[in-house]
Amino acid sequence: MNNNEAVEEPRPPEYERLGARALTSTLISREVPPECHPLGPHNKVVIAPGLLGGTAAPCCNKLSVGAKSPLTGGIKESNVGGRMAYRMARLRIAAIIIEGQSDHFHPHVIIVGAKRTVVERADDLVGLGNYELHKKLQERHGPNAAILSIGPAGELRLGAACLMANDLDDHPCRAAARGGLGAVMGAKGVKAIVIPHSTAEKPLQITDAEKFKTLAHEFGEKLRKSGEPLTKWGTAVMVDAANAMQGLPTRNFHSGSFEGAEKINAATLVKTIEERGGESSSACTPGCPIRCSNVYNDPDKKYMTSSLEYETICMMGSNLGIDNLDVIARLDRACDDAGLDTIETGATLGVAMETGLINFGDGEASLKLIHEVSKGTIMGRAIGSGVTVFSRIMGIDRIPAVKGQSMPAYDPRTFKGMGVTFASSPMGADHTAGPAIPGRKGLDTSKEIASTQPEGQVELSRDLQVLMALLDQLGFCMFVGPEARNLPVFADFLKALYGWELSEKDLLEMGRSVLRLERDFNRKAGVCEPDSLPDWLRTEPSPPSGRVFDVDINQIRKMEF
Repeated sequence: MNNNEAVEEPRPPEYERLGARALTSTLISREVPPECHPLGPHNKVVIAPGLLGGTAAPCCNKLSVGAKSPLTGGIKESNVGGRMAYRMARLRIAAIIIEGQSDHFHPHVIIVGAKRTVVERADDLVGLGNYELHKKLQERHGPNAAILSIGPAGELRLGAACLMANDLDDHPCRAAARGGLGAVMGAKGVKAIVIPHSTAEKPLQITDAEKFKTLAHEFGEKLRKSGEPLTKWGTAVMVDAANAMQGLPTRNFHSGSFEGAEKINAATLVKTIEERGGESSSACTPGCPIRCSNVYNDPDKKYMTSSLEYETICMMGSNLGIDNLDVIARLDRACDDAGLDTIETGATLGVAMETGLINFGDGEASLKLIHEVSKGTIMGRAIGSGVTVFSRIMGIDRIPAVKGQSMPAYDPRTFKGMGVTFASSPMGADHTAGPAIPGRKGLDTSKEIASTQPEGQVELSRDLQVLMALLDQLGFCMFVGPEARNLPVFADFLKALYGWELSEKDLLEMGRSVLRLERDFNRKAGVCEPDSLPDWLRTEPSPPSGRVFDVDINQIRKMEF
């Protein structure tokens, strides 16, 4: 971006077996100085599909975005659905690396073609929200273009800024949300990356095409069956589950039980969607048989947003004392348009309510604060900077964050394995890094570990982090399952596609090596890791359960990958 030049390079042989998170984190760790400022010229944005991306394997088209995070100060990978990973993989593009720094006040669009990639000035796109931006880009580059963009929050280089990808219906609603990576792309002077639909794809080279086809069909049928609850209810199914366990973040994590849970749960969501002619089950990437996303219409049956996920429903709902799905949907759309992480923003608004800046349950006031971000006002910049910065501005020490990043919708006092993940993962407070929800098992599948008990949580979190690091680099969605029983089919996929002979031990080492590399970068960057959770989680019992986070911090600090 120093000279707005695009250069194509062959993938070095040492990177041949790296995809998605493994490739983004390797490039960041090798090419970005750990001590550099995240918004300075020495940071890089790396965008990569997974090793199975672009193939017929089910749920394999997640895109990884990597950089040094403005929130955590460490390495960060955030993944997203949409069209981009599939399109990149079909063009045989292993990664797009954005380096250097252009003039912040002159945004650019990177247009990726089969033969030539160009970087164009796009002054007319300054300040546009993602909805209007994507409409303009579709008009210029044709329908069904793959787009990855930032909104006003990214242009302002705010810590809660994310990158938005268009879904299969071309709504800019899929977010590479965590870590503030939209701010890094904004600091580079890049407003959007576009791959036109007309760009000619290249044929995939599959070692054993018939075997791969059979594997894809069989695994797809398995996921279709095991994912039936998600297909029917979506991720909102967790609202009732978390509330029943008394671990649903409510009013800035002051309670684990929300009296309005039935008004925002999966049953109410699906009923509302179907009554208004929306879609209660839709795919967020090509080739997804689970279809846990949705399309939410307003009372006039006009499109409002997609997709209302558990994390958004909780952090914009129960965490704010809001029990109205229409209000939550409006907040979600406003965040997507501004390019804001709904988890980070929901946590920030929760603190704003606790300070009395606005009242708990006030959706209109929350919406106004989100709009302030797009306007670039001082208050908007404070909200858009994320919960840690905002809490410091407001003089609050009870901050729902770990390593500078807000906690997602799992209270560690109930979901203790999640708390271990927040503390020990190189990603900080990120539920996708090691999703220790009820029913998850580690590598020892004979052990069933209760989420509410401290015993066994360190081992469970460690194993899930390893499995998720593997899933991420293959390009799989987390709902494929970070499960040991899937390792043989992963090995079969890689053998049929590339001819690689990999044991289960080899696959696990692929996950472990990424985690060790990320942790090493963080140490050099001065990020304390593994770290403890905020003290108030250990000292403040969560009503009505009375639980605190009581996993031994010394055991967490001894975790090795």
